[in-house]
Amino acid sequence: MITVKFHLDNKSNKFEIDIRRHISCEICDYSVKGGYDAQLNQIIVCQNTARSQSKVQGVLAHEMIHMFDYCRNKMDFKNIDHLACTEIRAANLVHCSFMSAMIQGTASPFNIKKAHQDCVKNMAKASIMGVRKVTEQEAKIAIEKVFPMCYNDLEPIGRRIRRNSLDISRAYMEAPLYGYIHD
Repeated sequence: MITVKFHLDNKSNKFEIDIRRHISCEICDYSVKGGYDAQLNQIIVCQNTARSQSKVQGVLAHEMIHMFDYCRNKMDFKNIDHLACTEIRAANLVHCSFMSAMIQGTASPFNIKKAHQDCVKNMAKASIMGVRKVTEQEAKIAIEKVFPMCYNDLEPIGRRIRRNSLDISRAYMEAPLYGYIHD
């Protein structure tokens, strides 16, 4: 929940969230838990599929990365490279961790960095293909094209968040050092 609090409390230039305006709970197709509508600048949480607190938090944190990219970086969702970048960033900052890779059986102490990067690429690919009518190969090409730049972009959190760690609390405390102001 602290990841969501980090975004909600963020008063940096061009990125303020009003829960009443920017977050909507709706009934959705059963294949998704949420999304970001750039036209309305609104995060959609699917009330029929995101039913647990952790699912809602995951949706909010992921979609807030997209909202940040759209508001701060003038992202164009029609541009597959932009879409790949924001999906890489969301997977990198919010979802992929060593523990999730261990659970999936894709990590060991000897390949932590590669397992994390593979997780990010796989999640980004699945997200791109879920949003756009593109082939797996087209999604992979877009991801590889922008991966180094987007993988290393840790804005606005400042670090990758590991599960069950103090990372998000540290990021929250460090935010003023990087120009992010909290109430």
